[in-house]
Amino acid sequence: MDVLDRDSEARFEMAFPRAIVAQKARGREETINEHLVTLLAFDVAPETRAVWRKELVRHFRFLAALRVEPGASLVPARDWWTWLYADPFENNEAGYTAGLIGLDADDFPRNGRAVEAIAEEIRHFHAGMVQRLARGQAGEDLIPA
Repeated sequence: MDVLDRDSEARFEMAFPRAIVAQKARGREETINEHLVTLLAFDVAPETRAVWRKELVRHFRFLAALRVEPGASLVPARDWWTWLYADPFENNEAGYTAGLIGLDADDFPRNGRAVEAIAEEIRHFHAGMVQRLARGQAGEDLIPA
């Protein structure tokens, strides 16, 4: 789905220099990945899951609207991959995932999924999501239920 202004049906796009786009993406990385981890690692009420999903939808709609100046071009998938996955996760997938789980471990009961399985699912999620973002799509259907 393209990012639309729900009232006017006009495309919602924001163009910035690449460094600012990177800053905006990296500023959301931890929150996005923490919400992904909470959806995958904890057993919580459907209402709580819905809140986490809604937060992720907002973040991905915002990111999908970002464009690079000059020319308001789409951000390449390789940049999204670097900013949202490679920089925080690569070569430490299980460690970073375990750290994110630890942030909420006192607040929610863990399910039985292994950290490594969660880390692999996050990698798979980002592999699909960066392709969608590179097309200016929010990829809402990729967000775990």
